[in-house]
Amino acid sequence: MKRRHFLSATTAATLAALSQVVVGGEGKKAQADAIFISLGAKPKTVKVLIIATYNDANHGMNFNGHFKGGAVYTIPTGWTVEVQFKNASPVPHSVVVVEEEKTRKVQVGDPYWDGASSPDPTVAIAKDAQFSFVADEAGDYAFVCGFPTHCLAGHWLGLEISDEAKAPVYTIDGQEPVVAK
Repeated sequence: MKRRHFLSATTAATLAALSQVVVGGEGKKAQADAIFISLGAKPKTVKVLIIATYNDANHGMNFNGHFKGGAVYTIPTGWTVEVQFKNASPVPHSVVVVEEEKTRKVQVGDPYWDGASSPDPTVAIAKDAQFSFVADEAGDYAFVCGFPTHCLAGHWLGLEISDEAKAPVYTIDGQEPVVAK
């Protein structure tokens, strides 16, 4: 049986090119994860990359290869978050920012901040989308797939907006955080 590949040729080529600088070692793994977070052009701005169905983890119900909050973005309060979303699957997916407690609901509802979602997240027709929002309230939130039942199936990443954070970081299942550069 042939394995199904979810990444588009363009996305796969981009990731392959970025991974050329990564050669062995745990510290090098962090460099590869750095593609998912970087500093924006303006002060107090962070760029976040979220790829739906990055691999077949959780039957493809994942962002960046992680699910059920297995990866967490921590952003200082007051920063602007610029999100680039890619759906590498033929299955409808979207991304919307909600309070973390909504990850246990069939329908996640509206984004917590104005503009904090891909277009029409419950319809999930976007293949690629960009949006931004100002994370002006500390708390525990999540990047979730807004398509009905997907979030409940684990299709979400953690988002912590922190008054204590000094720089944006991306942390995967207890590994050393990747600091945005």
